[in-house]
Amino acid sequence: MVLFDSEDSPDDIMVEILSRLPVKSLIRLRCVCKSWYAFIKNPSFVSKHLKHDVNTRLIVIYAIEDDTEEHSHPKEYFCLFPDQTLEDLSLEDLSTQEPVLGSFKGLYCGIVFIEGINNRITLWNIATRESITLPKYRAILPQYTRIFRTNIGFGLDLKTKDYKVILIITLWDEKRDSSCAFSLVAVYTLCTNSWRNLKSIDYTMRLSSERTYLDEAFYWLLRLENHNDNYVILSFHMTDEKFREIPGPCRLESSLDVTVGVYYQSLSLLMLDTVDNCFKIWVMKKKNWIKQLTVGPFVGIFQPLRFWKKGAFFVESNSSQLLLYEPDTGELRDFELECCWFSIYIYTESLITLKGRDN
Repeated sequence: MVLFDSEDSPDDIMVEILSRLPVKSLIRLRCVCKSWYAFIKNPSFVSKHLKHDVNTRLIVIYAIEDDTEEHSHPKEYFCLFPDQTLEDLSLEDLSTQEPVLGSFKGLYCGIVFIEGINNRITLWNIATRESITLPKYRAILPQYTRIFRTNIGFGLDLKTKDYKVILIITLWDEKRDSSCAFSLVAVYTLCTNSWRNLKSIDYTMRLSSERTYLDEAFYWLLRLENHNDNYVILSFHMTDEKFREIPGPCRLESSLDVTVGVYYQSLSLLMLDTVDNCFKIWVMKKKNWIKQLTVGPFVGIFQPLRFWKKGAFFVESNSSQLLLYEPDTGELRDFELECCWFSIYIYTESLITLKGRDN
């Protein structure tokens, strides 16, 4: 089989095959020769590999009460399902492999974000075992304010072939005893290993703001305070570093619970209407929202969680159980995860290197 043409570039078929291989196999192939190494490290190939869901799995963070000790705190587990079938509950506990101790801040493009001592952010690629602790961002705060909460985004700038971390800082006005009506913004680039300030934005981020990444843009789902609970999607484009506001397809009434994600490679919203107990999926097509699907009714559902593969999605029941809606059967599957609380994240193996641009 001919893997490379006369210019040492993989043909289309070989590129497609390579982009579906697990990271461990590709790391071995990088050692074959310099041209293989350069190709597999190329940001365009890294991005293509990330878009394939062949190596997509589920991460569950959950806590179990320790009944053996009085006044003990719940024990937390940071676990990865072994495969896509989600049949095997013998999860791999990643807690002992974490490069630093700290709080989980998010998972984007296969990179885990951990906030450690002195609010330093560490990026950790689970597949390659690479990690890097970012330099501390020193925000210049207006008088009588303090940092209230932070939100993080991440993505690739295809123009510069560099990865960026977006830090959004919501402030607390100590005189008014409420959050400020604006947020500070900074961006970190792996290539320069440094932070720089961007223009502040007139939005207040909630701690639980839903978010997702798709095609060079990062998206946050924001409820607008003092706007009858209406909401918008705020996007940040990695190349021009500009924020844009995307109106939702309908008003977010009190009877609706919503999350944002990627459904069949499109920006999408998963809504639960607690009046009719049905789920609605809205998909962005050519800058317009289209109601793609309505399923249900289902009884005893608390909230939508995440989109999964092939039209499936995760939800949480009123009794705090993790459920998966499977379109093939039209039923909800119970994982019978015994815990006092949990959160889930969709994880795709990533070739992203955290050591900056190669010389």
